[in-house]
Amino acid sequence: MIAHAQVKGAPPAVSFPTSAPTPGDTAKVQAQAESGSTRYKDSLRASSDLKSPVTYAADDSILFDVKSGKLYLYRTATLNYDNIALQAGEIELEVDSQTLHARPMADSAGKETQLPQFKQGEETYGARTLSYNFKTQKGRITDGRMMQGEAYILAETAKYQPDGSFHGKEGHFTTCDDPDPHFYIRSSKMKVLPDSRLISGPLNFVIADFPIPVIIPFAFVPNQKGKSSGLQMPQYGEAQDRGFFLRNLGYYFNINDYLDLTLSGDIYTRGGWRLGGTTNYRKKYAFNGSLGFQYGVQRFNEKTDPDFRRTSAWSLNWNHSQPIDPTARISASVNISSSNSFQRQISYNATDFFTNNLNSSVSFQKNFNNLPFNINASVRHQQDLNKETMTMQLPEFSFAMNRQTPFRNIDNRYLTWLKQLGVSYNMQARNTMETITDSIFLPVLLRPRDSVDYLQVINGDSSLIRRTGGSFYKNGLQHSASASTTVKLLNYINISPSFQYNEFWYLETLRKEWNPETRKITESEVPGFERAYDFRGSLSATTNFYGIYQLYKTKRQVTFRQRFTSSLSYNIKPDFSDSKWGFYQDVQVDTTGKTVKYSIFEDGIYGGPTLGESQAIGFSLGSVLEMKYRKKESFAEDFDPKQEKFIRTNVIDNLSLNTSYNFAADSFQLTPVSLAARTSLFDRKLNININGTVDPYVFDYVEVPSPYKQPAARRLNQFMLTEEGKLGRLTNFNITMTTTLKPGKNGKAELVKNPNFDEEEYRYTQESPQRYVDFSIPWSANLNYSFRYSKPGLDAARINQTLNIDGDVAFTDKWKIGVQSGYDFKNLKFTQTRMSVFRDLHCWQMSFQWVPFGAQKSYSVVISARSSTLSMLRLSKNDFWQDKFSNF
Repeated sequence: MIAHAQVKGAPPAVSFPTSAPTPGDTAKVQAQAESGSTRYKDSLRASSDLKSPVTYAADDSILFDVKSGKLYLYRTATLNYDNIALQAGEIELEVDSQTLHARPMADSAGKETQLPQFKQGEETYGARTLSYNFKTQKGRITDGRMMQGEAYILAETAKYQPDGSFHGKEGHFTTCDDPDPHFYIRSSKMKVLPDSRLISGPLNFVIADFPIPVIIPFAFVPNQKGKSSGLQMPQYGEAQDRGFFLRNLGYYFNINDYLDLTLSGDIYTRGGWRLGGTTNYRKKYAFNGSLGFQYGVQRFNEKTDPDFRRTSAWSLNWNHSQPIDPTARISASVNISSSNSFQRQISYNATDFFTNNLNSSVSFQKNFNNLPFNINASVRHQQDLNKETMTMQLPEFSFAMNRQTPFRNIDNRYLTWLKQLGVSYNMQARNTMETITDSIFLPVLLRPRDSVDYLQVINGDSSLIRRTGGSFYKNGLQHSASASTTVKLLNYINISPSFQYNEFWYLETLRKEWNPETRKITESEVPGFERAYDFRGSLSATTNFYGIYQLYKTKRQVTFRQRFTSSLSYNIKPDFSDSKWGFYQDVQVDTTGKTVKYSIFEDGIYGGPTLGESQAIGFSLGSVLEMKYRKKESFAEDFDPKQEKFIRTNVIDNLSLNTSYNFAADSFQLTPVSLAARTSLFDRKLNININGTVDPYVFDYVEVPSPYKQPAARRLNQFMLTEEGKLGRLTNFNITMTTTLKPGKNGKAELVKNPNFDEEEYRYTQESPQRYVDFSIPWSANLNYSFRYSKPGLDAARINQTLNIDGDVAFTDKWKIGVQSGYDFKNLKFTQTRMSVFRDLHCWQMSFQWVPFGAQKSYSVVISARSSTLSMLRLSKNDFWQDKFSNF
């Protein structure tokens, strides 16, 4: 007897016993099934062998064969039990044996649809047919399809095991999501362990159904989620003077959740090699960082060749951040190399090749709760790779007190200036190991009392001299204290007097003497503690005033508001070169007996008191132009009056002028006038910056004593306004414009706001451009125009103009071309140019990188699988620029 339930209603849940129901039970199901809904749901009570109830539903109908104890679900049938979910076109459930069978449905054209989808936990399987037993938790699958991370595992026949693993026959492993994959690894048998790995028997690679005649006897494929240890596949090629190579061959170790390690290296057939290791570490709320070290040896040409060379070098990188408590932190950024040989000859990173300076710092910062003090201790390193010299601050210490207002609690309206009086203090101490060659860096650092042969490379002098290691060290200490206040005058003018005091402490000072035999000045360092100081005062007045301009003939109610900020200051400083201070001395400079003043502190790391008296009046004027106008949509009758009717924007973000006049100077009292302007047009999408300098003094040829008695160009103490009727000479002028273009909604070009520059992301995109290709954007372009004018003297003006572009165009949904280039209008040539072509091959990708000219002239063609799981499947042809410049 069969009970047939048509989907006409939503009956209440019906519970079936584990044995066949009686005719009365069946009649109850039939009656309840006829009460009106679009989907029939029911449940099967669990027997003692099952953990939980079995719930099921179907869109078309449910049939129950009482005699055989079988339940049939038709069209979009679903069944759920514990952590198992099944969906298929048809499901057959054997109640007594607790076994289910799932099949697809055939549509009117005979095509199979609604193929079974089986999910247990986080694992999902697709199949053509599927059988599963609830008691044994075993199953059988035909034409199975399983997704593991980025990969798909296909099998003609598979058996599912209680532990979640399954055994497959005639299996395929691929990362292509197409039903008919474009490529796969074929295996006669395989075993897949959940969250572990795939173990395969004999296998071979198949592309477009064409088997590659290479057989691999067995394979172990990692199948873990998240990070896992594994091999890092290398690049291969040939360098002209180092032979064939494998580059970046390595292994990644996923040690634990807090630590990992990557070991990699290069090897060349002519004996060169590189070995490096990088580790990343992180402990939440405690510290994080990375440490990398690389060492390499390169041999160029054959040993029997006259130009045979061998170089070795190392590089160390360390980044660390560690909060000790809410008020203290340790941070480090270390980038150091034994010499420029590593960047020029061992590293194959394009950025490293053009790096001229390396900088490092390790610092400790500390603030104090409820106290205005903070301290900073650090060790710094600077390395000039071109001169092969190093400089270190070892160590550097600072102590600062933030601005304090000790009289802020005074309640007297006549003493407002005292209430706002603020004082601050800063102390800095530094020990510097000055610019020395890499070759003597460690001997000087570790044995400062020893003597070393020093190659003088400063200012072009390459002579070899002998010096004591300690003579490379310089140290000193500087105190700075300041006091300032503000008084409001007439409610519109802010009067701000201030005072600045500096003091310098040194353990040695400089002495100069004229040597009549060599007719040169000799210098010597005199040990002993010396102190110097200077001070200065200033008084400034600042005010704001506004101008309003309204266009009355337009209904958009356009209004301009211009805000001016003007400042007038008076600065005074005595002449500390006067003999009464004792900071300067006289030294003879030629055979005529002419003398000049010099500071005995001029070699100090913080300098010393400055030469000359100052009584200067400074003037600055700044302006911001704003615009307000009414929106077009605000004139509509249905416009919401609660919304803002006006748009406010800046026409000019800044327009400034600065200059000063020193009454105490004996000549050239007026300093050059500096001008600056900044604006953003089209809703801040086109950024414009302008800077310029105007010199008010005459510059002309004058007769000067010389062996050739020829006139020389000199700046004269004469104003151009009085001599030539001009305000001055434009000595330099710069303008830069930057913008980004992309297609708008209507297909026309549209400007976009420039995003913040991220140097780390930019570097990664340059190294792996194919990972950042977005075919959904039809085209985009970043434009940068720069104009520079310079005419400091009477020579012809130097004008430089460059236009740079970084853009790409997607010709189809699968093809995209990118260009990074620029044009130098002065030299009439293109700047460094890079062209890229990308092709989306579905589960594969092709990239072509070409630098047609310049120092990085090269090309690279790579065809590789898109998935990182099979990143080793790649075919490449390269002509690396590094291999052409290995002798640099």
